[in-house]
Amino acid sequence: MDTASANRAVEAMVSGGLDVVQMEVPDLNGVLRGKFVAAKKVASGSKSAVCTVLYQFTHADDVWVSEHSSYDNGFPDVLGVPDLSSAIELPWRKGMAAVIYDVNYPDGSPFPLAPRNVLRRVIERFTKTGYTPMFGIEFEAFVFHADREIMQAGRHHDLVSLGRMHHAYRLTQTEEARELGVEFIRRMRSVGITVEVFHTELGHGAVEFALAPAEPLVAADNAARAKCYFRELCAERGLVPTFMAKWKMEESGCGGHVHQSIWKNGENRFRDAATGDFSDVGHKYLAGMLASLPDCGVIFRPTVNSFRRFSVQAWSPENVSWGYDNRSAALRVITYPEPKAYRIEHRVPGADANLYLCLAAMLAGGHNGIINGLVPQQATSGNALKAGDGQRLANNLGDATEIFAASAFCRDYFGAEFVEHYAASRRVELKHWNDWLAGQVTSFELARYFETS
Repeated sequence: MDTASANRAVEAMVSGGLDVVQMEVPDLNGVLRGKFVAAKKVASGSKSAVCTVLYQFTHADDVWVSEHSSYDNGFPDVLGVPDLSSAIELPWRKGMAAVIYDVNYPDGSPFPLAPRNVLRRVIERFTKTGYTPMFGIEFEAFVFHADREIMQAGRHHDLVSLGRMHHAYRLTQTEEARELGVEFIRRMRSVGITVEVFHTELGHGAVEFALAPAEPLVAADNAARAKCYFRELCAERGLVPTFMAKWKMEESGCGGHVHQSIWKNGENRFRDAATGDFSDVGHKYLAGMLASLPDCGVIFRPTVNSFRRFSVQAWSPENVSWGYDNRSAALRVITYPEPKAYRIEHRVPGADANLYLCLAAMLAGGHNGIINGLVPQQATSGNALKAGDGQRLANNLGDATEIFAASAFCRDYFGAEFVEHYAASRRVELKHWNDWLAGQVTSFELARYFETS
């Protein structure tokens, strides 16, 4: 965050120039939830009650219970603590600011289920390597003209897409997308978030935007805010976006790719200064991410729908693999156009993933690789699924969840309480799907059996 801008926002909160704060708390799915709070209360550092059930909402706000929040313990509160370094003025909301909150127990210790705390736990461990990690996040989305009647009727495929054709990188025939993208870039700049690129993508109404690299906690905060504020901007224009991994089988999926590098003394250490090659420490970091990729699969693909994007033909990796500038591999190593641009692009996450958890998983893998001197498998060229011998990744939510739940690596880096809770949340999500499916006679069954049985 921009310290000077944050200080100005806090000063305006104290003086009354900003009188209401949008409290922002990342939930288990990476969505910002919260309250609207008197600005002077926030500026003083006053804490706010946060019900533990916030971490037991599904995407659709179904409530489930756990040992942390249930009828047995009365669904207790924990405390939201304003991180005033994240304070920003919202110029499009008169008199309003926004502040991201950490969540702690009453004794001040971090609440283990809060994704921001999970990421911070890994950051603290990685810091001991002496390197500073940087993350740049890309989101793909589809944008439509909002029609609540159609959506409430479950006819989402009948929505009219933004734009007139199926295209990518077009500068013509993009009138609405151009205006939306330009306003989004300017709006994000006004709150200290740099959108480096906005463009159309392959698909009716498809767009992509990329955020400037930042240190991990700031990068995750920026990503959560960018998604939230993009939705707000679209709503103001009578539009609705979706970040679903696969909203329609005939259309492209929505990725949430993450570019990353590590720095020391102002230099990108993924580049070997002597040879210009991808460095030894870069290979170790890479090897660590590859080693933990199967265990962390459910973090990168967190819903039933996430696995509909699972196809190397759609540039969504299916196995543990890496390659130089290879979009079919899980990890794409990029060594151009200049020394500071050397990086690894993690191509597994969808745009539906929780970026706090994704960055925690990637950073944990990189840390493990560096401290243990891991060596990566051979790089692949061509189709990574055919050319490599990498382990196949779990291709459904159930298997991915149980691999995660049993992972000693995940318990070590994220904490056993978080691993058990997150796995339980995915089992709940899968149960909702299975219960729905059990109550349907599908179009497949009707077409196949109606006249032939």
